Amino acid sequence: MKTILLCLIAAFLGVLADPEAQYFPKPAYPAYPAPAPPAYPKPAYPTTTPAYPKYPALTYPKPSYPAPAPPAYPKPSYPAPAAPAHLKPSYPVPTPPAYPKPSYPVPAPPAYPKPAYPEPAYPKSAYPTAYGQKYDYCDPRKAPKCSNNGTETYCIKDSEYPEKEVKYAIDYDPLILKKYADVGDQSADNLVDGLTSLAEEHFDYSNYEGKFYEKGHWSGEEGYICPSDVIYGRPARAMNVEGEWRVIVQEIAWPGYTQTQRFETCLFPGASCRTLAPCYGSKCLQKYVYQRMLSFDPCDPQKGIFIDIYKLPSACSCHLPVKA
Repeated sequence: MKTILLCLIAAFLGVLADPEAQYFPKPAYPAYPAPAPPAYPKPAYPTTTPAYPKYPALTYPKPSYPAPAPPAYPKPSYPAPAAPAHLKPSYPVPTPPAYPKPSYPVPAPPAYPKPAYPEPAYPKSAYPTAYGQKYDYCDPRKAPKCSNNGTETYCIKDSEYPEKEVKYAIDYDPLILKKYADVGDQSADNLVDGLTSLAEEHFDYSNYEGKFYEKGHWSGEEGYICPSDVIYGRPARAMNVEGEWRVIVQEIAWPGYTQTQRFETCLFPGASCRTLAPCYGSKCLQKYVYQRMLSFDPCDPQKGIFIDIYKLPSACSCHLPVKA
């Protein structure tokens, strides 16, 4: 056994100790000519076409379709010619004879004795003035007494204010609160920038002489450059833009609700402005503004309470004309 192992080990070591393989050059062989291909004769094929059997042509039957029917057009209808219009002879219409209408006596109604019942005592209305009654000043364009014979376009106080009629119209107007709006506390404190109500109330224009350029034009007293009268009031009656007088809804007839306006009226309309020399040709001009107020028409109470428009004095401004 040991002998066999030793032989195997010796063989393995001999393989490992074998030198590298040696390469030898390729031997040179002589070049032989390539053999020529054999020449085969070209086969001859017959050129005649073989005779194939002839089959009869197939015949198909021709289909027959029905001839289309001609379209049916509606027969036109022409209006029959109108017969010639011959003039119809006019004959006078005979008037019926006028017979006198017979007069029959009208029978008198029977006279029944009136029953003696006591008449019911109805309570007297709380509003003595009926809607159908007319007032002395019921012409809507006639100035009321409070307007100083028509010289004013509004009245702050009115001795003829129809309190009950206005109150009655307010009570029967379910939308009166939706129409109403007012700022009751109005003064220079919230309507004139940089001026207090106390200062505005103490403006004094006693030295102003109107169109005459005297000492009053150059006095430095506090006030507007155009003298004016400013009132924060609640008009009781006013003339609308159509020239008709209306009663203004106030707390006289509606306690707790007022309509306040600011009135500014020129004391000397058309006069020159204060502190300006005559060469400027200045003038004090009256300005107006349109205001909406809840109103009542005493001449037509059925209108109820409605909103009307009035033209009220709002400012007195100094105007300088263009130099020629």
